[in-house]
Amino acid sequence: MRMYTYLGTLTLEENQEIIRFREGSALELVDCIVSTDKSNNPINTFVFKELRPGQVPEDIVLVEANAPKPGNTNAKVLTDVLVIEKQFKTIDFYR
Repeated sequence: MRMYTYLGTLTLEENQEIIRFREGSALELVDCIVSTDKSNNPINTFVFKELRPGQVPEDIVLVEANAPKPGNTNAKVLTDVLVIEKQFKTIDFYR
């Protein structure tokens, strides 16, 4: 498992791009954790499992909870809370 932490000031699209970037290097998102840093700023921690070299998961799409299913996705794989632009939001993750 690998964990990467980012400030909760990013947009939903920026978080999606971060996840896609990490998944491009043989990792797959499995969980998200919301917490605070030493200065009490909200942060998102993404937890990834390692895949075999060269293996890349299907593209991931993030949308706010209960939004319509994005086109070109097969199924919802995770629902979790993220800090988006300093606000807690429930997010659906599709592949």
